[in-house]
Amino acid sequence: MTTLHVTPLGDQVDHDTSTAEADCVCGPETRPALQAGGSVGWLLVHHSLDGREHASP
Repeated sequence: MTTLHVTPLGDQVDHDTSTAEADCVCGPETRPALQAGGSVGWLLVHHSLDGREHASP
């Protein structure tokens, strides 16, 4: 099974991407990701600590 991390660039902290677990301080969201061949991997989407994903464009 594959786990990939998506992290914000230039955030206030370094995000923990060393494991396949969601143990980072930001509380990443775990999403299933369909892989080639039909197997399911995991996508860990990390949240920025400055909240930029909630800002209006």
